Amino acid sequence: MSRLWPALPALLLVACGANSQSSMLIERHGWPLGTTGPDAIALPVGERYRYGVVLGSVVTAAGERGCNGEVWLEPVGASVRDVRSIAPARLQNMFRFPQLLPGRYRLGVRCLGYQPVRRTLQVRIGHVLRAVAKMYPVGRQP
Repeated sequence: MSRLWPALPALLLVACGANSQSSMLIERHGWPLGTTGPDAIALPVGERYRYGVVLGSVVTAAGERGCNGEVWLEPVGASVRDVRSIAPARLQNMFRFPQLLPGRYRLGVRCLGYQPVRRTLQVRIGHVLRAVAKMYPVGRQP
């Protein structure tokens, strides 16, 4: 037990700090080419056999929809980014990237005063990917 005492503060810091990182949850539904439901609205009939869609929202750790920043999407291996502004008044911090060709993309979110987060996604024809980014403040104390 006496060997654990010097390492105890470091272990507690790691255990408490693990929950304070910004994160992103990705949802993919089972019926990609369906003609009913919310995904059918996100991907119109003429486009569901050629493209995919990434959409989502940004929330703070407190569950509020209120951070000023930007969300970006870029094809993996390319130096091109599609950047969209997010703000509390803009559709409750929601974003949408329509008409995406199939492939691997990197989705990132940056908000002023919050830790950034990014994920790599696989976009497929007819699929709608929903992302929910949960943002934690920079320098948050456990």
